[in-house]
Amino acid sequence: RAWLDGYEVEKEKRYLVKIKVNIKENMLVYGELLKRYFFTKSFSLDDVIYSHTRKELEDANFGWVFDCPGIEIEEVEYDTNG
Repeated sequence: RAWLDGYEVEKEKRYLVKIKVNIKENMLVYGELLKRYFFTKSFSLDDVIYSHTRKELEDANFGWVFDCPGIEIEEVEYDTNG
């Protein structure tokens, strides 16, 4: 209905979550088949979600990443889901 009235519904911000230390598996992803979060090294996996909303992270007890100096949070404007 929003598009009929000439406005768009604002999408929730999405974030990539990475460990700042130089290790191979540094990117937090959600495995859709595994139904759990884990760290990986690349964007080449199927059936994983690479970007997350704040609510998704907080609901999974990862809200602490927003206040951790060892974590890099990158806001993304595109859907990075696999």
